[in-house]
Amino acid sequence: MTLRPTISVIITNYNYEEYVGHAIESVLSQTRLPDEIIVIDDGSTDSSRDIIRSYGERVQSVFQSNQGIRSVTNSGYASSTGQIVMYLDADDTFYPMAVERVEKALRSGVVKVQFDLDVVDERGRRLGRRMPDFSRRAITEVELAREFNETGTYRWPVTSGNAYSRDFLKQVMPVSPPVSLDGVLNTIAPLYGRIVTISDPQGQYRVHQRNNSRKNSSGKVAFIPDFASRIRYRKQEFDILREHADRLGHQLPTGDLLDNELVFLNYRIMARKLSREDESDRNRSLFDLWAKGIIAIGRGHFRPSVALKHATWICSITLLPAWLVRRLIEARFSRTQWWSNVRSRLGGAFRS
Repeated sequence: MTLRPTISVIITNYNYEEYVGHAIESVLSQTRLPDEIIVIDDGSTDSSRDIIRSYGERVQSVFQSNQGIRSVTNSGYASSTGQIVMYLDADDTFYPMAVERVEKALRSGVVKVQFDLDVVDERGRRLGRRMPDFSRRAITEVELAREFNETGTYRWPVTSGNAYSRDFLKQVMPVSPPVSLDGVLNTIAPLYGRIVTISDPQGQYRVHQRNNSRKNSSGKVAFIPDFASRIRYRKQEFDILREHADRLGHQLPTGDLLDNELVFLNYRIMARKLSREDESDRNRSLFDLWAKGIIAIGRGHFRPSVALKHATWICSITLLPAWLVRRLIEARFSRTQWWSNVRSRLGGAFRS
């Protein structure tokens, strides 16, 4: 009889009193309960800690002074013992079968299981999008490994859409990168083993005014993201990838790996149009970046309708005048708040 792997779910929280209870409840409602539910509170000053304490012994609470997301991720890992480790941001939730699906998928030799998340607004209403959207079909382990070997990258979700094997984490943790820790873990994971993708959503990713992903380099909410900073962070993650590849004797593709990522090709074109480009991109032509983007769409395993949307967007931001591109960027990156306001004003006429 095969023993079931132990599973730890680590919920990371900072001042999310309105959301942390929903995150905890979503984990307590799993069809396969985790062996550990660890809630790390990073020095919250709202009522988060009282909410976490109200769950008593059903969760393992860790309260620390505010040290930032990298410290929380490392603290969560150090507090856990599971053979499978799942991180859940306190403003996100899991669907009831998330842990069960991960347990079935994470077998010997697999270092990570990843899955889609439905995008919702601050009230939990679905916005009709997925993150990152594997809905055309789940890319197989072999295809993902081939894509990584050819490009040095692959599509992966935000923090809450990943589950890691402890065998992988104990080889790399703790880490203190100058950039996001989950970004580094996802970037280097293919060097250490296979990755399984679950194509249907196993949770919800909440977009709201206080998302870290919606803040600029100064920590303020911005409807036009700081593209240059995001590009620099991603370059640093690729530097870390090359360090791990060299250590393991893995041959990565030559050249700029950022040329293989559609999201960052979009960022680089938008930054250029806004005259906010990273210094390393100033000698690159817009046409070159656009052409790389079209290639990335072609190998992206997107549904035809999604591929068409990507192509329309990258062509628009490349060809249209800068003033109009600015308006498109403002509309795109503030659409969640705009749509939420419309729904509120219409008194719930639109339903999730």
